[in-house]
Amino acid sequence: KRNDKIVIVGSYDAVHKMTQYLGEEVERDISYENSSYASLKLFVSNTAVVGQSIASLSLIEQFPALITRVQRGDVELLASSETILELGDRVQLITRQKDVDEVTDLFGNSYESLSHINLMSFGSGMVLGLLMGLVTFQFPGGLSFKLGFAGGPMLVALILGQLRRTGPIIWTLPYSANLTLRQFGLILLLAGIGIRSGHTFLTTLQAGGGSALFVCSLLLSFLTAFFTLWIGYKILRIPFSFLTGMVANQPAILEYAIDQSENKLPTIGFTMILPISMIAKILFVQLLFVLLS
Repeated sequence: KRNDKIVIVGSYDAVHKMTQYLGEEVERDISYENSSYASLKLFVSNTAVVGQSIASLSLIEQFPALITRVQRGDVELLASSETILELGDRVQLITRQKDVDEVTDLFGNSYESLSHINLMSFGSGMVLGLLMGLVTFQFPGGLSFKLGFAGGPMLVALILGQLRRTGPIIWTLPYSANLTLRQFGLILLLAGIGIRSGHTFLTTLQAGGGSALFVCSLLLSFLTAFFTLWIGYKILRIPFSFLTGMVANQPAILEYAIDQSENKLPTIGFTMILPISMIAKILFVQLLFVLLS
């Protein structure tokens, strides 16, 4: 009706277009003027809603309640009916004052529980990944290969991550726990590389031709990364921070790219290219071994 005041949530351009279409902008914030409604920010910790789309929760019919934003880590997403909720998400919603307790119970809003890891799903995923790595794939001509203990868990993680949940089992980790495991894994990776390769690296450098081998490896790595970044950024117009994640072939480089870009695009590029490159390397190494032996 004429003179109604409404609150619009959306991107800047969308809000600007809607403002021009509907009328004029009100100078004061009217979001909290109606005491009958409350604006809440709740953590998603209830496993019953994890892996569910916002539409499937039927919030409007139940309470009513309306989710406007979903914060995942440091990224704020505009909520839509297709948005899938994950453990650790923080949803911003509007509901009636009398429904606040019920809505809070629905989402859980327990920060402490988000620090826990479901050992059953985590352990089951690891076991499935290791078993997948032991499977031998046979091809015509006597060619066979295994994904190994790196490719197997990677492939299973991709499948389970896409499924998100199977019945009561949730395959995804809370954001905080995921970040902690990533940091811990990075420390173990760097420590393992140093312990296993330190002596071999020095021995190779001191041997005849070691310096030339080191220089060639350095040039190969530099030129590959340089031309990938140059072609992707200048010709294909891919965002530079996204490209840095694509060329980051291990987590330490990814962490540096994230620090330099100050956004999460390197992580997206890394997760897109890493499974493909890892499985491809596993296949090509075994294929070359068979062909050249």
